[in-house]
Amino acid sequence: MSDTGNRIRVILRWVQIKDNKEAAWDDEGEFRFRSKITTGGVTNEMEFPEPPAFWSISDHPRRNKVDKIDKVLFEGEAGDSLVVEMFGIELDQLTSNDHLQDYRMEFNGPVASWLGEHRPTDEGGDDPENLEDWRICYEIEQA
Repeated sequence: MSDTGNRIRVILRWVQIKDNKEAAWDDEGEFRFRSKITTGGVTNEMEFPEPPAFWSISDHPRRNKVDKIDKVLFEGEAGDSLVVEMFGIELDQLTSNDHLQDYRMEFNGPVASWLGEHRPTDEGGDDPENLEDWRICYEIEQA
């Protein structure tokens, strides 16, 4: 029987685009994201929104955030470590797709130390959730 104290949930809260990878005259890009969560030797991958859907996101500061996503990316037993990876792509019809900078964070130590919201402003200037062309916010909570 497993220790329910080690059950966690990883929830994507929001994404924000800093560069929509489009020409200056094209206000919005079409984005799709993929998550890869690994713990206890188990990997859970998810694509969202589910194809063929996409999110139209501008890089204009007033319209560049998809808020209140609240998507559960993983729920289950935590192993000795947790790796959270996120990948973004801007879909193009006439040229090759543009990839956003990959996000990867590894958590080690007690599960309790992983818990909380991980956002672009919680660790100062070199915050890992504040990527070159996008920003991410997710939460790890006990399930």
